[in-house]
This record gives sequence, structure tokens and C-alpha cells, in this order.
Amino acid sequence: MINRRTFLRESIIALATGVIAAKTKAQNIAFGNKSATPPISCIPILLFDDLIRTRTMSVEKWVSMASELGLDGIEMYEPYLTDWKASYLEKLSDTVHKSGLAVSMFTSYADFSNSSPEIRTVQISNVKRAVNAAVAFKTKIVRITAGRWIDGMSHDKSLSNVAKGIKQCLDYAESRAVVLALEDHPQIGTKITDFMRILDLVDDSRLKINLDTSNPMVSGDNAVDLVKLVKDRVVHVHASDRNKELEHMEEGTGAVDFPGIFRILKEAKYVGWISLEAGGTEGENSIQRGMQYIKRTWANA
Repeated sequence: MINRRTFLRESIIALATGVIAAKTKAQNIAFGNKSATPPISCIPILLFDDLIRTRTMSVEKWVSMASELGLDGIEMYEPYLTDWKASYLEKLSDTVHKSGLAVSMFTSYADFSNSSPEIRTVQISNVKRAVNAAVAFKTKIVRITAGRWIDGMSHDKSLSNVAKGIKQCLDYAESRAVVLALEDHPQIGTKITDFMRILDLVDDSRLKINLDTSNPMVSGDNAVDLVKLVKDRVVHVHASDRNKELEHMEEGTGAVDFPGIFRILKEAKYVGWISLEAGGTEGENSIQRGMQYIKRTWANA
């Protein structure tokens, strides 16, 4: 019998490099479901105080919890790391994979709005470092962000700077068989017109997308409208829910139209990761309920 986690891990590597059709068909046959749920990952916002701010929960403990919850994988979030040495990254990677989990994406940041040569050099170096980390964690996707608005800089200049910075990173990512996935992330990028303008300015099909399902709400937009425009470039999804006050919520309890988003992704034959950007107040129970909601909603979309 096919090992689900091994199969899914191989399938996501194939997705990131564009070789997906045969594996998608095989997955549906193997698991007897023509509407097979995509693999489920998680970045647990509700645990960030413990994982990042106070460090009272180790990454290893989170890995163990994720495995026990039945997740297929986790994101490796840059702020989790306490070191960038190869030995540290490889040891942590081994911990994840020996637990039966995959790493869906190395989740990093970039800020390309400032065109200062010194700052640009640092940002490009940071993206390359994230690409190298992705290789260590055996994932083929790196999440990047556009950056922040700068006082006194025009809107058009900011978007142009972002696009130029991203373009300078694509060759290196390709050389390591990794794709960069731009997220609709605050500050620059939550408004759909800005996000699409960046894609137009980069004008390179190698740039893919990590779709966050709640971030467009920050600018008064919604992810249904965004996914209609970018559905064929999405390689990873942040299943994120928020209430009208923009607070992160457990999936299915906020204002995000998950059925509408999933219908469009299914029409586009999306088979990549859906990662819970897990909000809520009840720890493991919130993550478990969110996972079940996403699986049920995908199946019914």
C-alpha cells in the first residue's frame, strides 16, 4: 500500500518544479478519491508566543505535536530558527522527516521597497540564504514578501523597486531547483491591484504564489477575487481566517469564503499544499478542528 506521507512529499516536489499531472492522477487512484484533499500543513499562529516570543516551546515539540495531530507536513518558519549553520539545519530537517512529516515551504521574508544598494544587497542575500535553507529542509518552495511602504516614496516607485528586487533572486532560486512564492502579505501586496502590478512588472513565470486567504481583507479586498486572477500560479496556500476586526481566527469561524476559494482552485486542478495559518484559542483542539474544516470544505467545494 502506498505510504501517504511519502507520496505527498514527492508530489509536492513535483508540483514546485512543474511536473504534476501524472502524480495528481496517481494520487487520486491511490487514495480512491477523485476529489482527494490536498496535503495539509500548518503554521501555528496560536502558538507563536511559545514558539517564537518566549521560546518556551521548542520547534522539536511542535514537530511532535504536528505529527500526533495527523498533519502531512509543517512550514519551516524562519523565526523558528536559532542558527543558520548547516549542521543545525540538517539536524532539524532530520527531526521533521523522521517524524513522518514533510516541510511544505520555507517561510521567509523580504523587503525590496528600498532601492538603496546596501539594503538591496542584504535583502538578496537573505533570500538566497532562505533558498539554501529550503534545500536543507527538502522543500522546493520559499515564501517571500514584497516589503513595507516607505514615507515619501511614491506608490509606483515602491512597486517598481519590489519587482526589481524579486527579479534579482529568481536565477539563484532556479539554480537550486527552488521556486519563490510571493505572498499577498502586509504591507505591500494585500491590495489586489498592487499585487497584480508587481507580477506584471516582474514578468517572469518562474515567480509563483503563496495565496493567503485572509490578507486581502486588510486592504478591503477578498481572496476570491485574487485567486480568480492567479489560480494557475498558486503553489502553496495559507488557509487563514479572520473576523471583521481582522483578528486571526480558527479556520471556518471568521469571514473568509473558503468554499468560494476552493471551488476556483479545484477548477484549476490545484494539488499543492494547504497550510493552516492556525488561529484560535484552544491549541491542539483549534488546529484539529481547523484541519477537519478545511478537509470537509475542500471535499464539498
